[in-house]
Amino acid sequence: MKVAALAVVAAAACGGAGRARQVPAQPAPHVVTGTEHVLALLPEGAQVIVEIDLARLRKNAVVGDLATKALAQLGTDAKLPGLPIAVQGSPLAGAETIVMAAYGVGTAQAATLTILQTKQNLADSIRIAPDLVAIGPDDWTGQLASRAAIDAQHALAPSEDLLRLRDHAMPPGATGAVIRVTARLPFDARIAFARQTGLDAAPAQLSIWADIADDLAVVVDADAADPGDKAGRDAAKRLAATIRGTLATVADDPTVRALGVPTSLTDAHLVTQGTWVRAIVAVGPHHLQRAVERARAMLGPSS
Repeated sequence: MKVAALAVVAAAACGGAGRARQVPAQPAPHVVTGTEHVLALLPEGAQVIVEIDLARLRKNAVVGDLATKALAQLGTDAKLPGLPIAVQGSPLAGAETIVMAAYGVGTAQAATLTILQTKQNLADSIRIAPDLVAIGPDDWTGQLASRAAIDAQHALAPSEDLLRLRDHAMPPGATGAVIRVTARLPFDARIAFARQTGLDAAPAQLSIWADIADDLAVVVDADAADPGDKAGRDAAKRLAATIRGTLATVADDPTVRALGVPTSLTDAHLVTQGTWVRAIVAVGPHHLQRAVERARAMLGPSS
């Protein structure tokens, strides 16, 4: 089944445009996916977790070749957003997955852990398992290594609360994801996050699922819960407006326009109920193929 069709099913479960129905609080039965074993190793308290299944991306029939070449093309002086090291020999070219976890968002104690599933040795990293390396502050990578040692003897599991929120945006019938984002932000972190990003409102909880077949779909579930707004209506309206504005800003980016997919963002389907806002972005097979061809041209003949 096409991933966009799965997303449409998810939208139907929430009600059509203009209809207020509850965004499902109980997701479909949990499906174990590529990066889940890494989540169990993370120290408690991660506020934002980003997971990218590079192996799944490279295996895709439509974008896999492009993704493989783009990752391999990264030079030794490249700096990747969110990856606190210079790329040396393009480690992402051989990595199966990457997981980034942020702690203490917006505070002086803010820290980011990056875990790559790879057998390649990287500078400024420690190996915590035969196929995992970690990058980050020593005290945090030390905790990670300790948990990995425990896991090697007695398998650890991610918390049920984390998995529940992580699964929130995943449509029933989906078998995995290329990208997943899970965030739980206390009030102070929301204020700091909004200030740092320039957003008018930041969600208390966030679940993002994105996958590719011969089309592409992204589902964003955001919880606008505000202790000062008992009904949650005003907070949800502000968050929905923020999401719509963010999509419009991204759609106006020169690269997005050059790829020919801005309308997929501006025409995103939004459903609001209670404190939850769901946004669904879909790129059909024809538009995705066109975007891939344009991206391949942007990379140049060396790709």
